[in-house]
Amino acid sequence: MSSNMEECQTQSDRQWQVLGAGERSGLERFPASVIVSVDTDDFEEFCGHAVGWNIEYQLIGRGMPRIKAFGVMTQSLQLALVEHSLGYCSQGDTPKGSVALAVPLNDLRPMVHCGRSVNRLEMCVTRSGTGFEVVNRFGSRHLVACVSETILEKYAADLRSEPLITGHSADRLRFPAMANRQRYVEVCQTILDDVQRQPGLLANPLSASLLEERLLENILEQSCPEPRCAYAPSRHQLARRAYRYLLEQLEEAPSVRDLCAVTGASYATLERGFREAYGMAPRAYLHAVRLSRARKELCQPDKNTTVTGVAMHWGFFELGRFSVQYYQRFGESPSGTLRKARGDSSLLVKGGSRGMSAKAAIVPGLYPRAVLSHSATL
Repeated sequence: MSSNMEECQTQSDRQWQVLGAGERSGLERFPASVIVSVDTDDFEEFCGHAVGWNIEYQLIGRGMPRIKAFGVMTQSLQLALVEHSLGYCSQGDTPKGSVALAVPLNDLRPMVHCGRSVNRLEMCVTRSGTGFEVVNRFGSRHLVACVSETILEKYAADLRSEPLITGHSADRLRFPAMANRQRYVEVCQTILDDVQRQPGLLANPLSASLLEERLLENILEQSCPEPRCAYAPSRHQLARRAYRYLLEQLEEAPSVRDLCAVTGASYATLERGFREAYGMAPRAYLHAVRLSRARKELCQPDKNTTVTGVAMHWGFFELGRFSVQYYQRFGESPSGTLRKARGDSSLLVKGGSRGMSAKAAIVPGLYPRAVLSHSATL
């Protein structure tokens, strides 16, 4: 099994090499499909290669992020290998009418999806309209497939005589054994490897259709619905409620008392559930997200944005401590970020407004809206 995993790793490493240094992002277009390669430190750029998704993103790791993706999009699906070098959390929804399926590939980078850690025999499921919450404290390396829910369930009815995703609350599929997981990963990575080595395959609509069929059959052959008994215990549900409340009230500095009032739980129970679900205490999570939002605001300044205004906006009232914590997290000072964003050396550090809002809706995924606009909705 270890040799097979090493082979999969080698395949995925080749997919990162599709572009050379200096030209790290690009598209190759065909009549009914698109191949994309992205290697960037800017999440907004990564999102610029997206279609149909809605997401908010907060960096919680330390340092400068690196995001890589290699993928393909056809009329009915998106398939990509994605890697984030630093920890992050995100919330959002999938393209209308679709189902997104994600499989983490690195056991040292555990993924938390909808308040529960994803084990090696699970595949995350997000159905359009239900929304998702993902936390990867140490970054992530994962495969993501996004397919039409109608087509997926039609294949399930034909091949299995039963629906694949049962119930609107289902957020997991299971692999019956590690061999099934291994086979699923190998088929997905082989598809991507074939496309990278022979991109001309997608010039033929029939080849693109066969690729879709291959992926759909792979999903159905290797996975099964999750047993109902496997859903999260109540403390994880409480943690999810607190998580959502923290994001909704981010600018209002919610207290421990507020969290307990909203969830109806003691702080000891709430903190235990939060640590189990998200790997940190609620206070630590709130601090990390505020630093991330402060950086985003400094990276997108208007003429009135100041370091002082941004720090105050996000609840950092001791500027010296804010600067130290910011440097420890991102490897540069707040003033350096603002100066770089403006492209000059002028920098005011007192007075001014709090700057532009950092709570901007962004779009994750794979491909530009201008590309294959006729197939934007799966």
